[in-house]
Parts: sequence; C-alpha cells; structure tokens
Amino acid sequence: MLIASAAAIALLVGSSSARTCTNITVPVDISARTAVFGNIDVPVGPLDSTTFIQNVTRQGGNFTAQALSGYNTTSGTYNISAKYCVPDGANATWPSTIQVLTHGIGFDKGLCGQKGFEMLC
Repeated sequence: MLIASAAAIALLVGSSSARTCTNITVPVDISARTAVFGNIDVPVGPLDSTTFIQNVTRQGGNFTAQALSGYNTTSGTYNISAKYCVPDGANATWPSTIQVLTHGIGFDKGLCGQKGFEMLC
C-alpha cells in the first residue's frame, strides 16, 4: 500500500512539472490617493513616542484628522513580470480569458518548477 502511494505521488509530481512556460510583462496603469501627514513631528525620544501613542489611542479623539495635511495622487504605468505556463500536450494557444493568481509575499516566479514548489505554478 505504501509503495503504491509513493508511486502515485511520484507520478503526480512528474506530470505537474511537464509544462511549457513563457515569461511575459503585463503593463498596468494605476492611480492611488495617499494621505500626507505633515502636521506632526517625528518622535525623537521616549517622551515623544509616548505622547504620540497617547494621541493616537485616545478614546473619542481623531488624531488622524489633526495630523492630516492633505492628499497626494501617485499614478503611472508599471510593468508586472509574470510567467504563463500550459501543461505539455495541452492546446498552447492563448485563451481568451485567464485567471490571475498571486503567490503572496516571500515567493516569486523563479520558484516555479523547482523541487518542492511545483504547486506554486
């Protein structure tokens, strides 16, 4: 039973790593509005830090409104590097729709296909 399970896992791992991949760049236009906190001094010592924490956590207070001096808008076109993979033997033409999944922090597309990270791609 154990030998059959190990063989099945080896078959699945082997079949999941058989694919054809293409590196692509996806241009993304973004615009983000961010708050500017210019009405506050940077804490320089323990007393300043304590006062800051007291101001931020005071019940009924709105220290954010006091510290806020305005807003900035940052916009531009950014390029996202990606890797598009199709299993070997599949129709390798580009589909009309693809689902974009992200792997989260700590991993990048360089791990795709590496031993132990087959399921990331």
